[in-house]
Amino acid sequence: MNRIYKGLIILLVFILAGCSDKPAGSLIDEQIKLIDNNVKQICGSDYEAVNFKVLEETYSGTEKNTYRIKFTFDLNKPFLAISSGIPGEMVFEKRKEGWECTFNSGNALGLFNLTK
Repeated sequence: MNRIYKGLIILLVFILAGCSDKPAGSLIDEQIKLIDNNVKQICGSDYEAVNFKVLEETYSGTEKNTYRIKFTFDLNKPFLAISSGIPGEMVFEKRKEGWECTFNSGNALGLFNLTK
């Protein structure tokens, strides 16, 4: 009987470990790669988005179904006198299928603000 309880506890731990109340790191990494690719397209292939720093991570909504990440990043070298502390934000929404990025200020249109 004792073995059954241990087995159930181990199973419960694995199930709970698989449940995430925020977006997976791989989903966030995918959005960071998108920013880096957009920097290369807009600024040139020798530019990179580097040194991402998360400033704030918050939930919104009563059911915590929206997750916001405010961050900054640097360019590996100056572009029109801009090189560091470029602000950004990502918004993820929890759907039936899981978390999905619904806004990334580092998309191509948002990055055009670098040139203004």
